[in-house]
Amino acid sequence: MLSRGSVRSLLLSGLLWAAIGGSATPAAGADEPAPRPQVWGYYPWWLGDHWRSRELSLYDRLKFFEVEIDAEGRLGRRNGWPQRWEGLQAAARERGLPLDVTVTLFNAARFEHIFTSPQRRRRLVVELLQLAVGVQGIHLDVEIFDAVSAEALSGYRAFCAELRSGLDHQRGSKALTAFGVMGAAVDLYDRATLARFDHIVVQGYDAHHLASLRSGPVAPLRGPYGVTWERALEHYLGLGAPRHRIVFGVPFYGYEWPTESAAAGARTLGKGREITYSVLDARLLPDIRIGARSQAALHGLRRDPASGSPYYAYQEPAGGWRQGWFEDEASLAAKFEFVKQERLGGIAIFPVGYDGGAFDDLLRRSFRGK
Repeated sequence: MLSRGSVRSLLLSGLLWAAIGGSATPAAGADEPAPRPQVWGYYPWWLGDHWRSRELSLYDRLKFFEVEIDAEGRLGRRNGWPQRWEGLQAAARERGLPLDVTVTLFNAARFEHIFTSPQRRRRLVVELLQLAVGVQGIHLDVEIFDAVSAEALSGYRAFCAELRSGLDHQRGSKALTAFGVMGAAVDLYDRATLARFDHIVVQGYDAHHLASLRSGPVAPLRGPYGVTWERALEHYLGLGAPRHRIVFGVPFYGYEWPTESAAAGARTLGKGREITYSVLDARLLPDIRIGARSQAALHGLRRDPASGSPYYAYQEPAGGWRQGWFEDEASLAAKFEFVKQERLGGIAIFPVGYDGGAFDDLLRRSFRGK
């Protein structure tokens, strides 16, 4: 990356901004036939070189997670990208595996500050186009759940159009994808904006989260919950997303809460903690030492009849109850079948590696026919 303030950087910014002056080019038409569902994976920076022990051939696309957008519309914390990730980039090239960079923005005030300012918005476009050089695409993970102003919303949608146009002017086929949340006060994406993305990754998880007042499934396929896969699909189809461009986010993590009883939906008695399906090396995840598979084997596997989600419950020596909700092979298989039956674009696993490879065979059978 060229240093900010240098003459060369200013010249490059001017050239890049000139290139994005044309109208945005929509991605492929909505009437195209649906291809084989794809398997994508978000690879998180905090797992370091753990990707070397994963079977990358299972994936059709990887997304490095993450590079953060700062308050002034610049790319801030990069988590070592790209220098520390040359090995991952080389491995992806050798396998012909497309690799995108995920950029994140989770703060509503920051969103307002950036997208109500044409200058900050354009600066962000320029920096993202620089970031896109050497990778196959940019993934926008902009998660804003609070209400935003009409001016900021309009600015963000214009930003998406400008970024799409700029990527179309770069050499090679550059993908533009985005993460679409559920339960937000305002939808960031309308039909015209969705048409600018190659795919939209729909939030298929956190129906219950760390601060939930009651225990319950993290990623219910269906059931009486505010966020389910069925409701999320209906919502994004209603916004105008074509089926074959919808990819569902799949969690390879879960949550465990202190609860008032062992019953599903019991009131939680405090903030939850994150769990993985398999316990990983403590050097990778020193703060997550609970594996759902071993806990369910120890305390008994239960299943929510409404959603099909698995969970376990146990009583601590002091008398309090704890419940852990997660995904297992049965619940994932049902979701994968839903993706195929609904003729959707595929799945996007977050994060790659949290299963320790336990679901590799399921992915192979479900999407590779092996």
